[in-house]
Amino acid sequence: MQQPPQTQPSTSSIARSCANNILGIFRFPFIVISKITQKLLSPVKRNQRRNHNRSPAFAFKIIWTIALLIGEVFIFSYSMRKCSWPEHENWNTAASEPVHVAIIADPQIIDDYSYGRTGILQKISEIYPDMYMRKNWINLQNIFDPDAIIFLGDLMDGGRELDDNKWDEELHRFRHLFLPEKPIKTPTFYLAGNHDIGFGNHIVPEAFYRFRKLFGVFSYMTNLGNHSIIALDTITLSGSNNTLKKDARKLMQRLEKDTTNSLPRILLTHVPLYRPPNTDCGPLRQKGQSIKQGAGYQYQNLIVESLTNNILENIKPILIFSGDDHDYCEIRHEEANGIPEISVNSFSFAMGVSRPGFLLLSLYNPLNLTETNFTTFAYSQCLLPNQIRIYIWYIILFIATISCIFSHAFFKLKRNAEILPIWHRYHQKRKWIVFNSQYWKIIGKEIGDIALIAFIIYLICWIWFLV
Repeated sequence: MQQPPQTQPSTSSIARSCANNILGIFRFPFIVISKITQKLLSPVKRNQRRNHNRSPAFAFKIIWTIALLIGEVFIFSYSMRKCSWPEHENWNTAASEPVHVAIIADPQIIDDYSYGRTGILQKISEIYPDMYMRKNWINLQNIFDPDAIIFLGDLMDGGRELDDNKWDEELHRFRHLFLPEKPIKTPTFYLAGNHDIGFGNHIVPEAFYRFRKLFGVFSYMTNLGNHSIIALDTITLSGSNNTLKKDARKLMQRLEKDTTNSLPRILLTHVPLYRPPNTDCGPLRQKGQSIKQGAGYQYQNLIVESLTNNILENIKPILIFSGDDHDYCEIRHEEANGIPEISVNSFSFAMGVSRPGFLLLSLYNPLNLTETNFTTFAYSQCLLPNQIRIYIWYIILFIATISCIFSHAFFKLKRNAEILPIWHRYHQKRKWIVFNSQYWKIIGKEIGDIALIAFIIYLICWIWFLV
């Protein structure tokens, strides 16, 4: 059999083969480096895929825990620690300590009379203002440890309207809210407000005697820090019932004739005294510029001018504190040698002011004091947290949480669908993700986990102050 002739490789093919061999030699290190790089980067890529699938639920658990601890505990302590007992530079506190008095106005605990609500809505209206005041009351005692506490009236919102049984329930609630923290009870003094007994000629006698039986007479004088503290029932003095205003008139007559007591006098009244229209309340007022005279069912914004003049002439106070208005107001009675009068903020966030508060009063009057024109008192306002702003922060955080959880679940399912086989992916596209039961299972589980942690932290914060 004849064999085919052997062909010799051409010069061009030999050159091409040599070139490929030489190129392969040069490519070999790059191929090795590429393989090693792929091996090294594969864990990173797996982590990236894992990070894409990682839920934000854990982060939001931490965020909600921090937010609730701040909003329910730390902000209350922080607001109060920004305040301090006021003092004058010329007081020698090393030789004699001032007497410290905390003054609280219009806690006015919400009851059935307040808004006419019923059921769960009424309970919410009661619980949240109560909890707000409870937190601040505990912090007030623990941080400031006052020597005495004064309530300027309006302890309950509908005290004058309640029957005896309901009033006893509200009294128990009030006493639980303002339960003393120390074993030795701090001396506490009370005034009656128009929400407690009514006003002027419309005072409810049953409410009047009921309140007096539990809290004592409405007009009295006591000594604090070598000052005469005079509580005057200007509510009954504004009416014509001589029986009800007997105690207040006797006290005024006694003070008018008393020439032996040289201690400085500080007047306490629930309703602010008269001042000329549009008298500026100062920069610390939150709403408006002045307290305008006005009257209606069981209230009057200011004591009338004639009674005010009579009170100032007979008592001759060096300082006046009032409540009722719910907002801070500081004026001077120029017709009575510029006597300052301070209307104290409401202690409750449900009384129409964004920043409730109370007053810190320091009294310094050593018996061996020989200086004349010596200022024996100092006062400062202490503002409490803006509870509405805290709730707004919770709402914003809630919206952010829901948005992130929904978005994460959506993109997670979308990424999972993209790695499925083509035929299955085509079938998935025919059904929207939001109608996928797996989508809602993911959302429900993650939101449920966050809500459980938030509820536990919230409950712990409340128990901390309630127990």
